[in-house]
Amino acid sequence: MAPKVVRGRFVVKHRFENHDLQTEKTSQLVDVTDDVRAVVARAGVATGMALVYSPHTTCAVLINERESGFADDFAELLDQIIPAEDRYYRHDDLDIRTEGIEDDTADFPNGHSHCRAGLMASFSQTVPVVDGNLLLGKWQRIFFCELDRARPRKLFIQVIGE
Repeated sequence: MAPKVVRGRFVVKHRFENHDLQTEKTSQLVDVTDDVRAVVARAGVATGMALVYSPHTTCAVLINERESGFADDFAELLDQIIPAEDRYYRHDDLDIRTEGIEDDTADFPNGHSHCRAGLMASFSQTVPVVDGNLLLGKWQRIFFCELDRARPRKLFIQVIGE
């Protein structure tokens, strides 16, 4: 935890944590709400904000309801709007692509994942902290959304407040 900084009569607190995840499949929603709540508690912040951020270009952070029907509907919708197969993606065409190529790029084409992430445009969410609690609606949960394949991922959680 960073040292407390006194500004006027307020004590500003800050906590940053890196959480490692292992996803299992594309369109997987990993509920990280309890992880974020735990970071808020460790930060000792009564009033402030919690930032939840994915440093990956083929993932998203979203707030929605934890309900299996929604999770299945969401995965199906992504497949309908931006299918993983039977569509040409220039990103996957290694005859024309010249940037961001890794050793296994040809084995795991993921043009669809980048398009899904671009459409969602939600690499982070910020949630108010009031009276030491995340200010979420009754059914709201915070999810890390895998838009590519199963792989190790990171989630950054930063809490700032007083």
